[in-house]
Amino acid sequence: MNTSELSIEIARLKAEFPGADDYKLRALDALIEQAAYERIYLRRLNEQALVSGLVKFHPDNPAIQQTLPVSGEISKHSAALTNIMDKLMKHLAVEMDDEDEGLEDYE
Repeated sequence: MNTSELSIEIARLKAEFPGADDYKLRALDALIEQAAYERIYLRRLNEQALVSGLVKFHPDNPAIQQTLPVSGEISKHSAALTNIMDKLMKHLAVEMDDEDEGLEDYE
Protein backbone atom coordinates (compact mmCIF):
# COMPACT_ATOMS: atom_id res chain seq x y z
CA MET A 1 0.00 0.00 0.00
CA ASN A 2 1.39 3.36 -0.88
CA THR A 3 0.89 6.63 0.99
CA SER A 4 -0.98 8.15 -1.93
CA GLU A 5 -3.62 5.42 -1.84
CA LEU A 6 -3.96 5.84 1.92
CA SER A 7 -4.20 9.64 1.67
CA ILE A 8 -6.91 9.40 -0.98
CA GLU A 9 -8.91 6.98 1.18
CA ILE A 10 -8.54 9.18 4.28
CA ALA A 11 -9.74 12.22 2.32
CA ARG A 12 -12.67 10.22 0.95
CA LEU A 13 -13.69 9.11 4.44
CA LYS A 14 -13.47 12.64 5.84
CA ALA A 15 -15.63 13.85 2.97
CA GLU A 16 -18.33 11.43 4.15
CA PHE A 17 -18.84 13.73 7.17
CA PRO A 18 -19.17 17.21 5.63
CA GLY A 19 -20.81 18.85 8.63
CA ALA A 20 -18.58 17.29 11.27
CA ASP A 21 -16.87 19.52 13.79
CA ASP A 22 -13.17 20.04 12.98
CA TYR A 23 -12.18 19.31 16.59
CA LYS A 24 -13.95 15.95 16.46
CA LEU A 25 -12.34 15.14 13.10
CA ARG A 26 -8.89 15.84 14.55
CA ALA A 27 -9.66 13.88 17.72
CA LEU A 28 -10.79 10.88 15.67
CA ASP A 29 -8.00 11.15 13.12
CA ALA A 30 -6.38 7.84 14.15
CA LEU A 31 -9.73 6.06 13.86
CA ILE A 32 -10.29 7.55 10.40
CA GLU A 33 -6.80 6.43 9.36
CA GLN A 34 -7.47 2.91 10.64
CA ALA A 35 -10.77 2.81 8.74
CA ALA A 36 -8.85 3.77 5.59
CA TYR A 37 -6.39 0.92 6.16
CA GLU A 38 -9.22 -1.53 6.75
CA ARG A 39 -11.03 -0.48 3.54
CA ILE A 40 -7.87 -0.89 1.49
CA TYR A 41 -7.01 -4.26 3.06
CA LEU A 42 -10.56 -5.48 2.65
CA ARG A 43 -10.61 -4.46 -1.01
CA ARG A 44 -7.38 -6.38 -1.62
CA LEU A 45 -8.58 -9.43 0.28
CA ASN A 46 -11.79 -9.50 -1.76
CA GLU A 47 -9.78 -9.27 -4.98
CA GLN A 48 -7.68 -12.23 -3.79
CA ALA A 49 -10.80 -14.19 -2.87
CA LEU A 50 -12.13 -13.73 -6.39
CA VAL A 51 -8.96 -15.41 -7.68
CA SER A 52 -8.49 -18.13 -5.07
CA GLY A 53 -12.04 -18.63 -3.84
CA LEU A 54 -13.02 -18.87 -0.19
CA VAL A 55 -13.22 -22.64 0.12
CA LYS A 56 -10.94 -25.41 -1.17
CA PHE A 57 -12.65 -28.65 -2.22
CA HIS A 58 -11.07 -32.09 -2.09
CA PRO A 59 -10.54 -33.27 -5.70
CA ASP A 60 -11.96 -36.75 -5.07
CA ASN A 61 -14.72 -35.89 -2.63
CA PRO A 62 -16.35 -32.45 -3.03
CA ALA A 63 -18.12 -32.93 0.31
CA ILE A 64 -14.74 -32.49 2.00
CA GLN A 65 -14.05 -28.78 2.15
CA GLN A 66 -11.50 -26.53 3.75
CA THR A 67 -11.98 -22.82 4.38
CA LEU A 68 -9.08 -20.81 2.99
CA PRO A 69 -7.34 -18.29 5.27
CA VAL A 70 -8.48 -15.37 3.11
CA SER A 71 -12.06 -16.14 4.15
CA GLY A 72 -11.27 -15.60 7.82
CA GLU A 73 -9.27 -12.47 7.08
CA ILE A 74 -12.16 -10.97 5.11
CA SER A 75 -14.47 -11.66 8.01
CA LYS A 76 -12.05 -10.14 10.53
CA HIS A 77 -11.37 -6.96 8.54
CA SER A 78 -15.02 -6.54 7.63
CA ALA A 79 -16.00 -6.68 11.31
CA ALA A 80 -13.25 -4.22 12.23
CA LEU A 81 -14.32 -1.79 9.51
CA THR A 82 -17.97 -2.05 10.53
CA ASN A 83 -17.06 -1.34 14.15
CA ILE A 84 -14.90 1.67 13.25
CA MET A 85 -17.48 3.12 10.88
CA ASP A 86 -20.18 2.70 13.52
CA LYS A 87 -18.07 4.74 15.95
CA LEU A 88 -17.31 7.39 13.35
CA MET A 89 -21.00 7.69 12.45
CA LYS A 90 -21.88 8.02 16.13
CA HIS A 91 -19.41 10.85 16.72
CA LEU A 92 -19.21 12.64 13.36
CA ALA A 93 -22.60 12.36 11.71
CA VAL A 94 -24.52 15.61 11.81
CA GLU A 95 -28.25 15.30 12.22
CA MET A 96 -30.28 17.43 9.86
CA ASP A 97 -33.66 18.79 10.81
CA ASP A 98 -35.91 17.29 8.14
CA GLU A 99 -38.58 19.93 8.64
CA ASP A 100 -36.13 22.79 8.15
CA GLU A 101 -34.46 21.64 4.92
CA GLY A 102 -32.29 24.80 4.89
CA LEU A 103 -35.20 27.17 4.27
CA GLU A 104 -35.02 29.13 7.54
CA ASP A 105 -33.44 32.13 5.78
CA TYR A 106 -36.51 32.51 3.57
CA GLU A 107 -39.12 32.71 6.31
